[in-house]
Order: sequence, then C-alpha cells, then structure tokens
Amino acid sequence: MKEITFQEAGARVGEALATVLDRRRLFDALNALALLDENQEETTLSELALEWRRRADRRAASAPPPIAVRDFFARYAARLRPEQTCSRGIARSLGRLAARAWGPDRPIETLRREDLLAAVAPYGNPGTYNGHLSRLVAALRWGEREGLCRLGFLDRVDYRPEPFREPAFFLPDRVERIFRAAEAHPGPAAAGVGMALTLGFFAGVRSVEIGRAVWEDLDLDAATLRIPRPKGWTSGARPRLVELERNAALWLRKWRRWTAGQRRGRPPRGPVVPRPWLFTAWKKERLGPAGDSWGNDAAHNVMRHTYATMHVAAFRNAPATALNLGHGRSTEMLEEHYRGLVARSTAERYWRIVPADG
Repeated sequence: MKEITFQEAGARVGEALATVLDRRRLFDALNALALLDENQEETTLSELALEWRRRADRRAASAPPPIAVRDFFARYAARLRPEQTCSRGIARSLGRLAARAWGPDRPIETLRREDLLAAVAPYGNPGTYNGHLSRLVAALRWGEREGLCRLGFLDRVDYRPEPFREPAFFLPDRVERIFRAAEAHPGPAAAGVGMALTLGFFAGVRSVEIGRAVWEDLDLDAATLRIPRPKGWTSGARPRLVELERNAALWLRKWRRWTAGQRRGRPPRGPVVPRPWLFTAWKKERLGPAGDSWGNDAAHNVMRHTYATMHVAAFRNAPATALNLGHGRSTEMLEEHYRGLVARSTAERYWRIVPADG
C-alpha cells in the first residue's frame, strides 16, 4: 500500500468534505478546528456536537408545557386577590385584547416582537399605546418569572415618544372662590364637602383615598394625616403620613366644628366624607353657575395636581412633596410634570388661602 503524506491526506479529506458540506459549512468547520487548536483543546467537533445535543434535550425536558393565550391571561388575573378589583378588571380586559390580537388558542411561547406591537398598533394616541404596551409587557414578564413562557424580545420593545402635557391645575383665585362657596352654607353636609376640598387641594390626597379617610387617622394637633390604605395598597403600597400645612389645619378645624358629632359635643368618628356623592352634586350645583366646577375634562385628580404644583413651587423641597404625595423618595415625577409651572409668588399666595374667620 502506497503511503501518502499528511498534506495529501488533508487534501483528500477536504475533497471528501466538499462533496458533503457546502462551502459555508466547510469554512465554518475549519474555523472551528482552528479555534480548538489555538486554545489547545483536544475535544473534537463530534464530541462538541454530542454535548450540545444532550444539553438541548435537557432544556426540552425542563421547558414549560405550551400554554394558550386564553389560559395564560386567566392565570394572570387569578393571581390577584379578590379585593384587588381594579387590577383584576385590567387583567381581564388585557386578556380580551390579547385574545383578539393573537387568537385565544395560540401558544404564548410562539409570540414574537412583531405580534406584541401589532396588538397595540390600532391605538394612535401615544399615551394609550404606551399604556397598553406596558401592561402587556408586565404580564409577559410575569409569565417568564413563573416559568410559563420564554420570550427574548421584551427588552427590545420601543415605546412611542409622548409630547409634554401640562397637568390640569387651578390658580389661587379659582381655588379661593371654591372654598368661599363652601363656607357660604354652614352645616354637616357642607362639612363633608369642605373636608373633600381640603384633603384634595391642601393635602394632595387622591380621590379614592379621600373616600377611605376616617377621623381617627387625622391628628390636627400634630398637623398630620395618616393614609393607612393608599392607592395600590392591595399590591404592596406602604401607608404614608401627610404633613399638613398651616392653612390646611385651619380649614380642617373649621369643618370639624360643622360636623354633626362635634355640634353635639362629641368628637367626630368614621369617614371624614360620609357621603361622597354629595361632593359631586355640590360641585355641579354650587360651582357650575360660576364656571368653577370641574369633571373628567379637567382630570379627576385636579385637586392633587394643584397641590403638587403649588407645593413644589412654594417650598422648593421636592423630596418632602414626593413623600406627602406617596411617591416614596423619588422626585422624578415631580421634576417631569410639576416643577416650574407657576411662579413662587403665585404658589405662596395659594398657601395663604385660609378661612374667612381664621
């Protein structure tokens, strides 16, 4: 048998491989061999391929079973507690949106980035588009944490830029007219209206938190209001303590004198706004003719927006404002939405609005 040189053997192997592999795979194999040689690795390509195959089999065995879109969002809503009614409603509406866009029986694992963007594409308003997109991303991230799916595109989702929209807030003259209208008709019913106005305009309390507030959480001597169940408390939001400004304490003392319990010589107890629907009716009846009433067109939290705007402008202490609002230690929202909207002199005039007899 004729002996051949190493170079000839290499040439023959190359010719044989060329008949089996295309040029791209041939160069890829040679590059892989060169990389192994550079690192003085004695493992062969066959051994590497077998190891990859074993790992792929293990991944397939541990992969979660396919779950349909309908079942995925049903489990996403079921994770919430019964008292989280708002969050449960959002989760259910999110499931309906996903079922319409992707089909209820489609495996969630097969979703692509294009499918996610297509689901929210019909929403032209950037705020609505980004809101739905962020909720879908949050749901899919939850699925990844729970091991229900593996999606690799959630970090590459782009949101639409939103133009700056000035928050709805009232200037001091308008706020003073509103409080003078509340002062004009003393009585227990007016006390509930006045409490709602004061907690909203001068304490920055959210509308839903005003409805939960009770007299036992209000300490006028210390000028503080405890919010034990803030918005989002069912999802883990911490209670907070609101430090009341001087004019807020004066107004609250005035309304307390008007409550039915106080007029009978007893300290008031229970909800500070016992009949919230009266507040809505009062705005329409008393403020409507003067043009000072407000509704959803001016944002349902316009009192809180006014507080944030005036507090950060007058006192120049963004961390304190953020703590009162329940933003924790973050001042990002204040910087983005409220700072610099009014002059300091205007804001100082706002905090000088006190009862006529005060």
